Amino acid sequence: MNSESCSRKPYLYWFEKICSIPHESRKERQLSDFLVDFAQKRHLDVTQDEKGSILIRKPGTKGMEKAPSVILQGHMDMVCVKEDGLNFDFSKDPLKLVTEGDCLHAEGTSLGADNGIALAYILALLDSNDIPHPPLEAVVTVEEEVGMGGATAFDASQLTSSLFINMDSEDEGVFCVSCAGGRRSQMHIPAETEDVASISDKGNYRFRRITVTGLEGGHSGLEIIKERGNSNKLLARVLDGLMQKFPCRIVSLHGGTATNAIPKESSAVVFINAQDEEIRKELKVWIEIFRHELRGADGAKVNVTVAEAENADKVLTKRCATAVVSAALLIPNGIASMDMNITSQRLVESSNNFAMIRTEGEEIVFHCQTRSSVASKKDFLCRQIGVLAEMIGAKMEYSGDYPAWEYNPDSQLQPLFEKTYKALFHKDAKVEGIHAGLECGLFAEKFRKLGRRMDFLSFGPTVSGAHTTKETLSLASAENTWQLLREVLHCIGEQA
Repeated sequence: MNSESCSRKPYLYWFEKICSIPHESRKERQLSDFLVDFAQKRHLDVTQDEKGSILIRKPGTKGMEKAPSVILQGHMDMVCVKEDGLNFDFSKDPLKLVTEGDCLHAEGTSLGADNGIALAYILALLDSNDIPHPPLEAVVTVEEEVGMGGATAFDASQLTSSLFINMDSEDEGVFCVSCAGGRRSQMHIPAETEDVASISDKGNYRFRRITVTGLEGGHSGLEIIKERGNSNKLLARVLDGLMQKFPCRIVSLHGGTATNAIPKESSAVVFINAQDEEIRKELKVWIEIFRHELRGADGAKVNVTVAEAENADKVLTKRCATAVVSAALLIPNGIASMDMNITSQRLVESSNNFAMIRTEGEEIVFHCQTRSSVASKKDFLCRQIGVLAEMIGAKMEYSGDYPAWEYNPDSQLQPLFEKTYKALFHKDAKVEGIHAGLECGLFAEKFRKLGRRMDFLSFGPTVSGAHTTKETLSLASAENTWQLLREVLHCIGEQA
């Protein structure tokens, strides 16, 4: 970036400043303190909470002092990723910004436009003397990328506005008006075992590893609508088929990598009384079934293989193995319901991702991520999992609960943003929900408990490749978004 572009576009100046200050998740204190100093130097009211989240208030400009106040919100932390072998320290080194045509990116690292661009817009507004705006309450949170800890801890009772503009969306001209809530669950199934030596006719048994591969996986919220294969579910079907056809016991299971990722590879070690050729013949049938079922999704390369496995002393009892496989077959997975309120898109309302299977000591643990934009439906899906656990004598644990932001058909911000976008750029914006979590959900729940009805909307410029070294910010989109934000605030300010 050059100084000339920064002088013309104040938000780019502040974005470059932000990129010079370390702000990795859970290590945002230096940037948080910078914001306090920024506000104090401009004689703005500022509050820094124990976590490091910031609230800065600025009065409305002349003639707009009594207009409805507006909350502008984003997060200050970034996901720090760098290229393998790159000599770069996120705790002290400034990001090296590179402009190539319309794209702004960082050399060898993630850019942090998610969500540094929101903070840049906020600072440009707070620093300005000539941009008309109503009273502003700027809220900048920490730890959004690692569980939204800053928003969770933030005291919303100190906020006075009923208009809440979040700037953590990443597609210009797409206005987000709802998000899903979520909850993680863990089903702990006791691993009842018996000695291998106790199994009759053990001379014909062999230890083999059955593995499902070749699936695409993806984000369990944003990409659940693509109906991609879930390797844990496919593995359960294969094991069920093998157990019906051959004498077969389970030694261990392992599948998936994270609760928010659709699993793309899973495996089980089995003790099976069958020749390898017999097993391969059976697996070939399953490969054909899966490729046919998933032909419109990601089934072209799905594969199920058998390989030698290390010997083990114990296997799951027949009763326990049946319970584990049955639970894996029955546990909810994929889309549970579609949203019928936001008709401009195909939006998943509720889903469950059967994310991971782990053999952990004396337990088999199933990990799930449940999402819904309707709280009662999230509870119902979790209850289904809990009832299944009760039926097989397993224990349940729940964690990471965060609330949904439900669609508000009476929003004033939505039509204002749509009308303003059309007037500025002569094209229609899109109104969508997102089947993933935003801080809006946490703030909406806080205001609900305070008995306050809020009007939320989330928007932002086009950011691609977030959380990777390929992250880029579209400069044209950033300018359009800046113009839109200023014009919306001007329209609200004229309500004085």
